Amino acid sequence: MQREIEVKVLNIIPEEIEEKLISLGAEKICREMQTNYTFEPENGEFEKGYLRIRESLVDDKRNPIELTFKEVKGDEDVRINNEFTVHIDSVSMMTSILDKMGVKLKYKGNKERISYRYKGQRFDIDTWDKNTYPHPYMEIEFTNQSKIDEILDDLGIEKGMVTTKSISDLISEL
Repeated sequence: MQREIEVKVLNIIPEEIEEKLISLGAEKICREMQTNYTFEPENGEFEKGYLRIRESLVDDKRNPIELTFKEVKGDEDVRINNEFTVHIDSVSMMTSILDKMGVKLKYKGNKERISYRYKGQRFDIDTWDKNTYPHPYMEIEFTNQSKIDEILDDLGIEKGMVTTKSISDLISEL
């Protein structure tokens, strides 16, 4: 299990955020192309989290396919998730298994993710295909909640641009 502490910064212009990160001395980690499949039970949502399959190319190299359950543990100033991840061989076979268990595909979406590291924190600039979610945003994964104010100040990000909502929550609001 991996623990994740994160926020999303909405209403960004990806090129401007990249320039700001680079000017602060951030190190580019990678460029990733992802296909994400998000699932939910037939009769509604999982009580505290969501299930996702992810296929990805990182710097044009194929990564193993991941099945992840993200268990939401906190949702106030930051979003805290426990991630339970395994590798699978086949998206279609796993989708069939889940379907037989009453867990249905909610949506499939493609996104480009450009990632940086600054002051030990990870910054993911996410741009989804327009049909999934038309507005770019940045996820910041923190090693420690105490870094939040410092990082937001360094980037000149106002608190009103920050949310703890999941991508499913954001899509629902469209």
